[in-house]
Parts: sequence; structure tokens; C-alpha cells
Amino acid sequence: MGLTRKVAFNTAAQFVGKIATTLLSLILVAALTRYLGVSGFGQYTTIFAYMSLFAVLADFGFFWIFVREIAKPNIDLNKTASNILTMRFFAGLSVFFIGAVLSLIIPQYQEIRTGIFIAALANLFLTLNSTFIGIFQNKLRMDKAVYTDIIGRVVILVVSLLLIKSNMGLNTILWAYALGNLLNLMASALLGRKYFTFRPQFDFRYWAKIWWEILPMGIVLVLNLIYFRIDTLMLSLLKGPADVGIYGPPYKILEILIYFPSMFVGNIFPIIAGFIYSKDPRLESTLQKALDFLFLSAVPLVVSFIFLSPLAIKWVAGQEFVHASTINPIFNLPATSVTALQILMVAVGFSFISHLFNYLIIALGKQIKLILPNLILVIVNIVLNLILIPRFSYLGAAFTTVLTEALVLLFAWWVAKRYLDFNLQYKNFIRVSLTGLAMIGAIFFLQLILPVLLSVVLGVIIYLGLLYLIGGIRKELVLAIFEKR
Repeated sequence: MGLTRKVAFNTAAQFVGKIATTLLSLILVAALTRYLGVSGFGQYTTIFAYMSLFAVLADFGFFWIFVREIAKPNIDLNKTASNILTMRFFAGLSVFFIGAVLSLIIPQYQEIRTGIFIAALANLFLTLNSTFIGIFQNKLRMDKAVYTDIIGRVVILVVSLLLIKSNMGLNTILWAYALGNLLNLMASALLGRKYFTFRPQFDFRYWAKIWWEILPMGIVLVLNLIYFRIDTLMLSLLKGPADVGIYGPPYKILEILIYFPSMFVGNIFPIIAGFIYSKDPRLESTLQKALDFLFLSAVPLVVSFIFLSPLAIKWVAGQEFVHASTINPIFNLPATSVTALQILMVAVGFSFISHLFNYLIIALGKQIKLILPNLILVIVNIVLNLILIPRFSYLGAAFTTVLTEALVLLFAWWVAKRYLDFNLQYKNFIRVSLTGLAMIGAIFFLQLILPVLLSVVLGVIIYLGLLYLIGGIRKELVLAIFEKR
């Protein structure tokens, strides 16, 4: 199987898997929002937002450094994977325990402390599982990771629905996550036996080498998550569970959507890293194709969800969240989950492109150069949230997210350009932008006579058709993906 087809297969497997797991997640979110209500779902959102900070500390860059390490020629996979999995177990156990204990001293978290301890255990299983995902990614067999993820998600959904039916509380429902993530880990370990044999290893010299490799990456990831998650935590501290509950569904949709560029770039990451190590001249063309694909994918997605936001919130969270509000309208915009999602969709667009440059920097081994930009982003994000959240609540948090993601893209491009002499062409952006405007116009007028969902579908078809006619989608790229050789 050719390299292009391998990447296409890997991406398609993840795409199909993500559709399946997204549907499972949305069914669960729909059940939880209707069962817990706005405030209860706000507590649920706060628990996972809080623990996500410690999940990044537990990962601390292990995943991408591991993927980069095993992309090197003549690597001893058994030694590398076994040592890193052993390191991650002890690191994760320590970090999640500390995170759970720290929640005991936060007065606002008194009602959710038990839930935080349960979520800590569930996150430990996910952290260990990501080592196996790194191996599947390196072997371009992410379909195996999809299988195990679906197993875990199905268990979480079924057990949660049974607990909801039995009228159990939030803390009891959270045990479904621990069980599902444990089964996910066990299935990954079973499938991963084909590629390496795990034995606990304590090569402390190798641990020290890996530690110094991951340290800058870990700092970058921690800073990254602070500016990505701090808005939810600041909402919980400055406002309350109702505001977090209103912000929760649109932010959940944002998290789902930004997975797609991460998935695509993650699939080509081992290839990019390999090309950099071997100084392969195909690197620049690979980056160009990736950039073109990400941009032409981002435009219809962002436009579609801006129009479909009311339906998306209604389907995901229920009618209550479509109209729920704790503040007055802003600039004649209703201060609801719908408006928050429409604002956040702009951030999704920036995120599509920034993923490519961020992963390129990691492949170059220059992640330490991201520390200062990310520190600036954290400061800017916190200051903006402190200014905007007290007055505009969740809409202020959404605006801050958009501005932060724009700066992320700018900094990532600048750092990547400093350390790699690439000459990417941005002329396709003009074609895609023009067809995107045509799509907006088409949907705007079509929805006057047709249901909005049908209008969006027709708008996407018009977008793709126009883009092909003006050369925004190259025939060679389509043939390369589907060719049999």
C-alpha cells in the first residue's frame, strides 16, 4: 500500500471511528444535560475541566516524544515502549492523586470532590492507553485504536444510561467512565501485543534522557491547556455552575470538532518526522498538501455550524439550553449557548491551521521554542478572561478563546518558519475564501425557502463544486488518494 493510501486509510479509519464515538458521546451528553439540568451539567463540566489540567501534567509530552522516538530508524520498540509505559504509570498515579487531594482545599468544589477523585482514576487509565495509541499511530494502524475507543465509549454510554434510569447521582454515573476507560486500556494492550511485548523496565539512564526530552514539551502542553481550559475553571470560580452549564455544550462541540485536524495531522506526524530525520525532499510537498486540505476542510465546517448552531445545541443539550441565559443580550445577540457556539466556531477555524505548524515544531525537536509564546498566550488569556467574564460571562470566555486561537496560529507559524526553510503557497486560500463566501450566500438565501439542514447540505455541495471548477481542489490529489497503486 502506497504512503498516500496508508495515510488516507488511517485518516478514514479515524474519521469513521470519530463519527461513531462522537455520536456515542453526544447521546451521553444529551442524556446527562436532560437528567442533570443546567447546574448539574455545570458540575459535570467543571469536574472534567479541572482534571484535564492534571491529565496534561500526567502526559507532559510523553505521547508526542514517544511517537517521534519510535519514528527513528533501528529503534528498539520493546525497550522504548516498556520504559515509557512504566514511567507514565508512576507519573500518572502521582499527578492524579495530587490533583484530587488539591481539590479538597478549594471551597467552590465542595460538592464535586468525590466526583473529582473518580475522574482522576478514569483519567489515569486514559493516560496509560495513549502509549498504545502512539504505537498504532506509528504503524499507521489507527483502526485498532478506533476499535478499542468504541468499546470504551459503548461501555460508558450503556452503564451511564442504566444508572440514569436507576435515578443515581452524578458521582455514581462517573464510575461508568472509570470502567469504560479501563476496558479501553485492556483492549489496547491486547491488540498492541502484535507490535511489542510489555515488561516493566526501570532503565533510569534512559528515563533521564526522555525526561529532558519531554520537559520543554511538557511545559508547552501545560501552558497550552491552561489557556485552553482556564475559561471554564474561571467561569466556575467567578460565576457559578449555571454559567458553566450553559458554556459546557458549545465547548463540548468545539472539543469534538478540533479533534479532526488533530487526527489528520497526527496521522502524517510520523511521516513528517521521518522526512525531517532523513532530509527527504518530499517534506515540503507533504506540508503543502496538508495545509491545503486543512484549510479547504475548515471553511465548510465553520460556516455550516454557524448556521446549524441552534439545531446543534438543541440536539446535544435539549431545548432548555437553547434559551437558557444568565446575562442580558450583547450587541442584540441572545446570550445563550447558541451564540457561544457561533463565536467558538471562529476559534475552530484558526485551530485547523495552527495544528499543522505546532506538530511541525514538535517534529523538528524545537518544542522548547514554544515555551515563551505559550506563556504569553496564558497571560493574555487570563487577563482577557478576568476582564470579560465578570461582565459578559460565557460569551466573554468565548471571545477570549477566539482571540487566543488567532494568536496561537500566528506564533506557531512564526516559530516553524524560523527553524525550517519552507516555501508554502497560500494562493489557494483566496480560492477557498471566495467559494466560502459563495457558500454563505447560498445558505443564507436557501434557508428562506428550505429547512436549514438541507440548505447547509446544498451549500456544502455548491462549495465543493465551485472549488473544483476554479482549481481549489486539484484532480491529482483526488486521484492520489483513490489510486490502486
